[in-house]
Amino acid sequence: AFEVAGIGPETADPSGGQLVRDSAGAPSGVLLNRAILLLEEFIPLPTVEETMEHILAGLQVMAENGYVSVHEAGSDRRYQEAFERLEAEGRLPIRVNSMIAARDRGLCEEWIQRGPDTDTESMLRTFSVKAFYDAALGSRGARLLEDYTDMPGHRGTAGSEYGFDQELVRRMMAAGFQAEIHAIGDAGNRETLDFLESVLAESPDAAALRNKIVHAQVVHPSDFSRFAEMGIIASMQPPHVAEDKTWAEDRVGPDRIRGAYAWRTMRENGVRLIFNSDLPGSDWDIFYGLHAAITRRDKYQLPPYGWYPEQAMTPEEAIRGYTVWGAYAEFLEEHTGVIREGMWADLTIMDLDPFVVGTEEPGALLDGSILGTISRGNVIY
Repeated sequence: AFEVAGIGPETADPSGGQLVRDSAGAPSGVLLNRAILLLEEFIPLPTVEETMEHILAGLQVMAENGYVSVHEAGSDRRYQEAFERLEAEGRLPIRVNSMIAARDRGLCEEWIQRGPDTDTESMLRTFSVKAFYDAALGSRGARLLEDYTDMPGHRGTAGSEYGFDQELVRRMMAAGFQAEIHAIGDAGNRETLDFLESVLAESPDAAALRNKIVHAQVVHPSDFSRFAEMGIIASMQPPHVAEDKTWAEDRVGPDRIRGAYAWRTMRENGVRLIFNSDLPGSDWDIFYGLHAAITRRDKYQLPPYGWYPEQAMTPEEAIRGYTVWGAYAEFLEEHTGVIREGMWADLTIMDLDPFVVGTEEPGALLDGSILGTISRGNVIY
């Protein structure tokens, strides 16, 4: 694959990325952060028709796991066309919120002219733009205010060097599109907050868009309150605690880790939260997600008392994070997220009561299963 892409010892590291090399300087086969783009463009793409079948297969897995709605966090032209054709043919089994990928500039320009699609009667809605401000903590790509504890002299990559197009995202927001911006490091989060603050100063109406920072993984203590002040929703992933806990503190040290994966601190500062799986980055099983949110333990019940357990959620908070708080983030709190007369008949049937089990024996949540999923009153699983 590297030969096809023309990647060799002489290939320079791209902006915001790195080729991991062996002792002789030859690429080892590992591409970090934006270096993946050197290879990605040479991977043959499936057709739109094939993509439609992939999407349907994936949405069926979601339905079998109890989900009645998903957010596609970054649709390029091929994905967007596939979603629109599936909707036109009446084949979407569950609701989809498709965010336009800021990395597809041409598609963004078209949607700026069209304006956001906020039709709540549709199975497909397109009213958001997805952008990436920094990279991942595991690969030491997340942008930090101070050096990585386990890599002195290194602070990650972010902003324009990581492909964040401020001007385009600013224009999308001015056109009425909700922004969801990926930010992981404490510098990445602070600079994203600074960017959003500047947009809201220019376009005050954008404050009503319920904009999101996704992950908000490491936040400086002085920045938590800024989320609430600007009405920024923190879109966070409970499974990341279970999966990152063995190495995250190595990256940021014992002080900064207290502002990481900090759901309780977010709540105490009045920040709105939503929970999700970061699929395919994490296991999307809802019982795993609820268990991680309530216990801050992994699937092996480790550590016994939870990892930084003071940041754990109550069962009610965890369930709200996956339901009505998520509905608020897509302007649907009057339609879904709770079971009440007049709301959509989008329902998940479990073989346990997560309120009871999550309170009395939270470890048993991992044994839960989905009995049925209902979308628009139709049993789809």
